[in-house]
Amino acid sequence: MDRLQTLTDVLRASAAKFPAKVAAIDGDRAITYGELADSAARLAGGLTRGYRLEPGDRVAIASPTCLEYLIAYWGLQWAGLVPVPVNIRLAEEGVAHVVGHTESALVLEHPHIPAEAARGLEASGIVRVEFGGPRWGELLGSAPEEPARRAPDDLAIIMHTSGTTGLPKGAMMTHGTSLFNIRMAVLSWGWRHEDVHLLVIPLFHCTAAYSAMPSSVYLGSTLVLLAAPDPGSILDAIEAHCVTTFLGVPSLFHLVASRRDLAEREVGSLRMVGYSGSPMSTATIRKLRQAFPGASLHNFFGLTETISNTHVTADRDADERPDSIGKPLPEVFQRILLEDGAEAAPGEVGELCLARENVIPGYWRDQERLEDAVSDGWFHTGDLAAVDDQGYTYLRGRKKDMIIVAGENVYALEVERVLVQHPKVLEAAVVGVPATGAAAYMGEIVKAVVVPEEGSGLEIKELRRFCIERLASYQVPQKIELRAELPRTPSGKVIKRLLVEE
Repeated sequence: MDRLQTLTDVLRASAAKFPAKVAAIDGDRAITYGELADSAARLAGGLTRGYRLEPGDRVAIASPTCLEYLIAYWGLQWAGLVPVPVNIRLAEEGVAHVVGHTESALVLEHPHIPAEAARGLEASGIVRVEFGGPRWGELLGSAPEEPARRAPDDLAIIMHTSGTTGLPKGAMMTHGTSLFNIRMAVLSWGWRHEDVHLLVIPLFHCTAAYSAMPSSVYLGSTLVLLAAPDPGSILDAIEAHCVTTFLGVPSLFHLVASRRDLAEREVGSLRMVGYSGSPMSTATIRKLRQAFPGASLHNFFGLTETISNTHVTADRDADERPDSIGKPLPEVFQRILLEDGAEAAPGEVGELCLARENVIPGYWRDQERLEDAVSDGWFHTGDLAAVDDQGYTYLRGRKKDMIIVAGENVYALEVERVLVQHPKVLEAAVVGVPATGAAAYMGEIVKAVVVPEEGSGLEIKELRRFCIERLASYQVPQKIELRAELPRTPSGKVIKRLLVEE
């Protein structure tokens, strides 16, 4: 790793060592490392000569996960250009903002993106090159280009945040921070050269673009790409390609582990499961243990604003500490700070703060916004957390989401983690809503919106009784609603303000 200075160095090194090794599989198509490097060099030549682009210029990619996406990403890196992955699930305004705000010179796009995303690109007026189209073919038919000279401090990629309010912010990663991210990803996930990684997380998501995809290339291992994952196609892929690692979100793992034909599937190759994004219910953990007895389970945590994963759990922690995000990784430094700036005692809730060196250089064209969250060298994440006496970190929710019931602080995530321990609960979201009538003196009350397991017959009264046995009286939800799903942003975050407004 010490000899590598840029992301292009990562691809060149693996192509030199493993030219005939399959880098990625997409349905019935595959590409080797040698072919990927050659395609990247040709695309770089076509872009720099055909569009007169220079190192540092931004180029958007609007596509589901596919082989062409990988070629586009590595071709841009080869040319010294800066990829701007576009979340194609965004509405028209969001897509137009991403390409316009970054002043992207053109967009490389899949021919079948959602209509809203296509309208956003059209509205932006950006030059568009379609995968598989005549211009794309011409670019890949260009003479190979020598890699552009870039330095570790040069910009490598702009990933956009997906907050529940406002337009996306462009988080900047340099080549140096990207290489650090790869090192931390390989360390936290325990990935190896011989692994076959199932990639179901979209490449416009930071877990895939920052970590999973470049880490696989660094190791010279193989990626199996699934653009539209469902439980059946996931199990098919694991069987067909002897997949060894699989990253996803708890709700997807629940669906996979609940498949009735799972016992008949050949899934013994799977050795590592990584999940993040929301609490994993004990019911789902139990099902995963039964479904994949040879696989270790790991919860990992990081932010778009951090230059790597920051926390990970050991395998045993999934059962012993299902509500923990684990301990900070090496070279990740954290503090839990109270409102007055004092350090929180073990078990005491405060704001999770990370060292400035663990955070991105800044937001594109909005550096002040990031620096506003930095104080005395510590980045204030806005997440509430506590650390126990053994060093394990537990999230308690967003600072802005804290609920105050009759003067008592209620942490939404703490209540959510209790709710998802019920064997009939799949997901839960907790918010504070104004107290009314005779209860108005309390200020706020706790409202829980719960997605039950399909066909479980969950009743509100049994769920309330479950909470009473496990929570303080002021933490018990006064309002409980059962729903088929939770409202989410295009990247999957729960939109809690809608639950308050409804």
